Formats: sequence, structure tokens, C-alpha cells
Amino acid sequence: MKTGLLLLFVTIFSWTTAQAVIYSCRDKHGKLYMTDNMQTLPAECLGRTQMVETEKSDNLNIVPSQETPQGSGHEFNQAVRDAEQDLKQKQALRDGLLREAQQLAEQYQQALEDRNSATRRWQYAGSRDAIRRADEQITQIQQRKQQLLTEINEQNIPRKLEQEIVGWLDKIDE
Repeated sequence: MKTGLLLLFVTIFSWTTAQAVIYSCRDKHGKLYMTDNMQTLPAECLGRTQMVETEKSDNLNIVPSQETPQGSGHEFNQAVRDAEQDLKQKQALRDGLLREAQQLAEQYQQALEDRNSATRRWQYAGSRDAIRRADEQITQIQQRKQQLLTEINEQNIPRKLEQEIVGWLDKIDE
């Protein structure tokens, strides 16, 4: 009976901890802070926090903070909400960059197929226009690829996501 209760407790506890959101930040002295409660972060970290993917971190140990930052509760809570909203906006931007890279790669492949198809049926009317339209679309896609690469370099994007986006963009020839 005790073994069954212990197993149930461990199962429930491991599930709840795997679903937690972990925030991390380094202060101006380089000290790393990691927590599941943004209110325990120092005030200087509130605008610069990052979410940690806990499901992929086998050796991540979470230690609760020893002290809570001082300040008025309402102002601090608002700062925490603002920081969380900022994190959500950054994640939405990153997701948008990945989606756009995938769409550009797909559009590029379709434009190549359209151009090759028009080249094969050269004797039919409209082939020149179809090739011209495909070439224009390919040029626009290549230009947008360069813009996306610039945006990626300007953003603070995790390396794994950056590699995935660049992998999609590499499918677009120069």
C-alpha cells in the first residue's frame, strides 16, 4: 500500500514539475538566476529574462530563491506582468520567423516548378510570361530571404531555432 502511494506521489510530482515554466537571467555581475516565479528575480532582470525549455534539460535543478525583491507590490507585479508579456511577444516573433522561412522555402520550390513547367512547354502561348512571373517571384523570395537573415541576426534567438530557420532558408538558392 505504501509503495503504491509513493509511486502515485512520484508520478504526480514528476508530471507537475515537467510542465513548469522556468525563467532565467544573468545580472550585471554575471550571476545566473533561474526560477519558476518571476517575482523572485532581481529587478534588473525583469526586462531580460528568457524561458528555459525544461522538458529537454535532463540535468536542470531548480533551487528556490532565498529572498524576494523589495518594492511596492503593485508596481512589482506590473513589472512582472510586463516582462511576461515581453517574453510572449518575443516567442511569437520567433515563431513567426520560422513560419515565414518555411513558407518562403515552399513558395520558392513552387516557383521553380512553375518556371520548369513553362520551359518544358515552350511552344505554347504564354510560356514567356509564365517564366517571367516565376523569375520575378524567385527574385522576391531571394530578397525576402536576405531580409529574414538580417532580422535573425538582430534578434536574440536561441541557437537551435536559428539553425532550424536557416535550414529552411538554405533551400532557397541565391
